[in-house]
Amino acid sequence: MNNKIATAFIATVLAACLAGCGKEPPKCSDDDTLTLVRKIVIEQVGGGEGLSEKEIKDSLKIEFSRASAFDEKIKKYSCEAKLVAGGMYELPITYESQLDDKGQHIVAVGGIRRGDLLAMQAGILEGIKKSHADKGNTPISTETLPIQKPTDQPDPIAAPTPPQTPAPVAEKVQSPPQESWSPSFDCAKASTFAEKSICTDTLLGKFDGALAENYKYMLASDIGDGARNDLKATQRKWLLERNKCTDNQCLANAYRKRIDEVCEYPVVSGLHPDCTNSGAIK
Repeated sequence: MNNKIATAFIATVLAACLAGCGKEPPKCSDDDTLTLVRKIVIEQVGGGEGLSEKEIKDSLKIEFSRASAFDEKIKKYSCEAKLVAGGMYELPITYESQLDDKGQHIVAVGGIRRGDLLAMQAGILEGIKKSHADKGNTPISTETLPIQKPTDQPDPIAAPTPPQTPAPVAEKVQSPPQESWSPSFDCAKASTFAEKSICTDTLLGKFDGALAENYKYMLASDIGDGARNDLKATQRKWLLERNKCTDNQCLANAYRKRIDEVCEYPVVSGLHPDCTNSGAIK
């Protein structure tokens, strides 16, 4: 996607090992550390009906774990690794391994966006469905993984780019020329302040048309059922907020944010749509 602006939704939590540890914290690749990392990620991703805890755990792999720094004063390792969900989705993550004042092992995980959680849910489900199909078992329903709302905390880690494997489900599409962007509804039926402003202000009309295109492209892409349902729900909520605007500047700000926001969902398979960035609309 061209010049996409990413907003991070973070899953950062703490988990403590109650068993006493030594003077040095477990290293990034130690089993104790990776067990806690996996536990934290599972809690953030959430489970689903018909999925056993073992299936979910087996679907999450942590690879290439390594230390990026060590703070001798506070006995803390800063770590990096690659998280693989269901063999379908890969995500670089960061985490810390540290001892507290009581010598207990503390692990903190960061670098995970809200969209990444949704993509991991879809990846786990697809991986388990494939495994069941290979074994001749009954496939899992696509409705079995509900959306788990992550915590809203800021994160300094840059959003990673998900893998893009060509597939016919989500073919790359080109944004239409600006001349073709126009209100996505019948202006003859405009009744609210927002709708009338969109129909009389050229820039707002382009914003509405571009948002409609981005939204349509993302719904047609393979972003997983959980992400697709979330996209629809957030769009309905956004429309309610948009309709509270009482001037054109408020509408323009709302559209600029939403035009970029709808395209932040990672694509599970296929190419990500070539969405329009709000900054390109003049």
